[in-house]
Amino acid sequence: MAGIAATVAGAASNRRAAALTKPLPMTLLALRTLAQRDTAPVDRALTLGAIGFAMAGDYWMLREEFEPRGSAAKDASLRRGAAFFSGAQICYQVAFARRGARYRLRSLAPRMAAMGEPAIVLAANAPRVLPVLGPYGALLAGMSALAGDAGRRSAVGGLLFQASDIAIINRRHLANSPVARRALEAWVLGSYFAAQTLLVDALSTPAASTGVIKAG
Repeated sequence: MAGIAATVAGAASNRRAAALTKPLPMTLLALRTLAQRDTAPVDRALTLGAIGFAMAGDYWMLREEFEPRGSAAKDASLRRGAAFFSGAQICYQVAFARRGARYRLRSLAPRMAAMGEPAIVLAANAPRVLPVLGPYGALLAGMSALAGDAGRRSAVGGLLFQASDIAIINRRHLANSPVARRALEAWVLGSYFAAQTLLVDALSTPAASTGVIKAG
């Protein structure tokens, strides 16, 4: 319900409602992770790190959403949001790697290729954000590839995360009507919260029950 409330508030472009509801889904995931007792402390810390970085990124992406289109402040918020989300992707990658997930070319290559589309859109419309958004896209693709090697739920979560972030760039630069922007924002938020839930749930499940052998 928290994710639905945050998605509706964001799609409605109600800044106050969005600011109140957007932190709720991730806060609940953090509380659930803290209550998990059959997860190794390092893995719990990595999951909480991913959630914490993501919540900081969410703050800046909320600001980005409501800054004027084409403004320097909008670009600055996007860069800061991507920087914090880079931390989240690193935490997720280490956590999945500890569970035995490995990069596979057959899954990494198409995920990297998918990030080429938003990179092209940015190069044409906002090249000044590429120095941050380019590396972030590679980290996101890497996280999605590792998540895909760790189980079905995490695979779906990784792909949804990519789809959400790709939609952010397309909404920002290619959606010209208010209706299209609201529809894309609903997709961005709904797929993002679903992705985070699937990734955290996957990391909260004992590795032995997923068929993935934890490393180290």
